[in-house]
Amino acid sequence: MAMAFTLRQQKMVSIFALECMAETGIGAVEVSKLRDGDLTANDRTAKCFMKCFFEKESFIDAKGGLLLENIAAALEKDYERAKIDEMLVKCGVQKDDPCETAFHAYECYHDYYQNQ
Repeated sequence: MAMAFTLRQQKMVSIFALECMAETGIGAVEVSKLRDGDLTANDRTAKCFMKCFFEKESFIDAKGGLLLENIAAALEKDYERAKIDEMLVKCGVQKDDPCETAFHAYECYHDYYQNQ
């Protein structure tokens, strides 16, 4: 299910993606795959791209801790709060590494909403 973004949000997502591409060195093809839910691009570069993106969206802090309320606030326009809370319990898992944490959260989020 695609999230409904305002034009401003779409522009910010594009800017954040470009900034994170420059920071991590990930290619446009891999970013496009990730955006479309193709998580086969799951190497270290892809995982750190996701961390960078999460940082820019304020979904993860500088130490790699997920900011669950910020994630919930971003999803409230498109999903019921009870479903968001359920997803966050399942997907809000801290890993040993911030890149792993961000990628796991994105992967879990995608899997959760694909199965709804």
